[in-house]
Amino acid sequence: MDNVTFLKQKLNLDTFADYLQFPLYYEIETVNACNASCKMCTVNKWRESGNPLMSPELFKKMADELIQYKDIVRTINLCRDGEPLMDKNLEGKIAYLKKGGIRHITFSTNAALLTKKRALSLLDCGLDEIMFSIDGLKKETFEKIREGLKFEKIVGNVLQFIKLRDSMVSKLKIRVRMVIQRENVSEVEEWGKYWRSVLQRQDSVHAKNVHSWANKLENYIPVKETGKLSTPCTSTFSTMIIRYNGDVTICPLDYDFKFVNGNINEQDIKDVWHHGAHFKKFRELHLQGLRDEFDFCRGCRLWDTEASKRSFN
Repeated sequence: MDNVTFLKQKLNLDTFADYLQFPLYYEIETVNACNASCKMCTVNKWRESGNPLMSPELFKKMADELIQYKDIVRTINLCRDGEPLMDKNLEGKIAYLKKGGIRHITFSTNAALLTKKRALSLLDCGLDEIMFSIDGLKKETFEKIREGLKFEKIVGNVLQFIKLRDSMVSKLKIRVRMVIQRENVSEVEEWGKYWRSVLQRQDSVHAKNVHSWANKLENYIPVKETGKLSTPCTSTFSTMIIRYNGDVTICPLDYDFKFVNGNINEQDIKDVWHHGAHFKKFRELHLQGLRDEFDFCRGCRLWDTEASKRSFN
């Protein structure tokens, strides 16, 4: 299969050129701050941001354009590198997008700030899906990986959220995820069985191998060695990463803003998608099967779920 056909099928496009109409998926970072220091994260390398919150004006400008293209937009993930629950108006942003007709909104959280009041607010604002990151079945494993967080509190918050969701007969989908790494690899099976047992049928549980953050994570140890990959990554053909300050980076792993395509404060989403400074270069590289020739993309399996993901469904 050639790479154009591969992408067309992977993204479920009628014609390959359809990807250029408007991005299908979004990761929007409304806050660039975190309350944890996880060992598989680059949080300690983030640049100093001053005010880590996305401005209300930027969010509204961006949201209004997304709503204009609501029939194309498939999913908006309201997080990137920061902990989204540190944004105290996250629910208001979700409600605004849902009122405008966006079909699917999700985000990932470490659940440390998920009080009962916050849980009820999230269940009431129109959120479609939430993903909880829990990287261990045992207290000592979890706290070694997710420094700054308390195992009992995190698990308690998540179980409380599940109970509230179930009691409200809400359609919100819950996902629980583990990042597999050296410290927790022996717990994966039991971890998966436990979380599968407390969730509903429509929910999902999966474990995904740790990645190298575009070969920039210090002391990175892969869980599984993988061979050379020549098929293109879907990210630059489908997904826009919008940072707290409006910068559009090339992919989710560009945490230090090495490849900025433009800024949504001054440009429209559609303009950046068509004319971004680095999109053309990356797309051509991947279409030619040369992703592993470029250091930033070499060895990356972030979206190669067949090679890196273990599901418990």
